Amino acid sequence: MKRFIFFLLLLGLSACEFYYTEPVYDSRDRIIGRYDMEEYSETYNDFTRYTIWIERSGRSSDAIWIDNFYAVNIRVRATINYDKVTIPRQTVNGYEVEGVGTVYGNRVSFSYRVRDVYNNYRTDFLNGTAYKDF
Repeated sequence: MKRFIFFLLLLGLSACEFYYTEPVYDSRDRIIGRYDMEEYSETYNDFTRYTIWIERSGRSSDAIWIDNFYAVNIRVRATINYDKVTIPRQTVNGYEVEGVGTVYGNRVSFSYRVRDVYNNYRTDFLNGTAYKDF
């Protein structure tokens, strides 16, 4: 009888299944949000402050959108790989943009250039820091 109970207990425990579901982690989650941008133009020796929004892009798992870039209401495509943000060369609404950035906790430091292709102004070389607005 003891063997039978032991056998039933062993059979019952071996029939149990344990399911572990790994949580889904999107590396873009830590950068998504509203930011207060402080920008310095090396070309024009001028400081500007404005707001940008960083959103996920559906193109790929590392793609993001940066809205209101350069404070001219353009939406720039970028990619994020670990702490590095890359803005590939692109022309959006008459502005040619390219640059890089680095994520440091709740801020992103950018170094980029912008050229107004319609008015043919000088290329604007800029450094900026975006602080996440919680």
